[in-house]
Amino acid sequence: MLEFRLLSTKCLSVEQQNRLIQTGVSYSCWDFIKSTPTNFKANPENKSLIFSSQNAVKSVFNQFRFRGNNCYCVGGETQKLLEENGQKVVKMTQNASILADFILKNTKKEPFLFFTGNQRMPAIEAAFARENRSLEVVETYTSSAQPKAMGNYDAVLFYSPSGVESYLQNNSLADSTSFAIGETTAQSLKKYTDNIITATQPTIEHLIAAVRKYTTTLA
Repeated sequence: MLEFRLLSTKCLSVEQQNRLIQTGVSYSCWDFIKSTPTNFKANPENKSLIFSSQNAVKSVFNQFRFRGNNCYCVGGETQKLLEENGQKVVKMTQNASILADFILKNTKKEPFLFFTGNQRMPAIEAAFARENRSLEVVETYTSSAQPKAMGNYDAVLFYSPSGVESYLQNNSLADSTSFAIGETTAQSLKKYTDNIITATQPTIEHLIAAVRKYTTTLA
């Protein structure tokens, strides 16, 4: 097989990079989205908590230390990070719409606190509003695009719709296979390409597994 050039739209840990390289690819990366924690106020006591992303978890636990809350989250990586911080994750889903539906169907009227960023999808807030359920929204970080022209790659890894948009400001997917970490990211990619492979579960480990499975077909 000729050298398979892969670009990650988020720079991964050294361990994760090595696992990709072990699949036989040539790895490059650029952080197409920059996330910056913000100063915020929140009182999580006696509330159920919703986390939209890993960045929300990092921002919250940089400022707070607590246990015992019921947590709900979007994405396997978010769940993993919550559990590493000693939290009980009641439900994880691949996208915000499914998570909102689950919460509204399976919980009573306990207060909910939604930790998120400034570029969130509106699904959770809209669902709570339709059901006239109370939801306190706390922005814990801001996200901004860091577009950069990267040239041509055989495959590109994507982790969020905002990462897709940032990448496409200066690049094309015409000759690349796109790998999406989850269904929401895959839906964003479908506006630009049909050549999409979605991880079976929304974690980086499953995304790497998808790359490994794909590259074995090229050998």
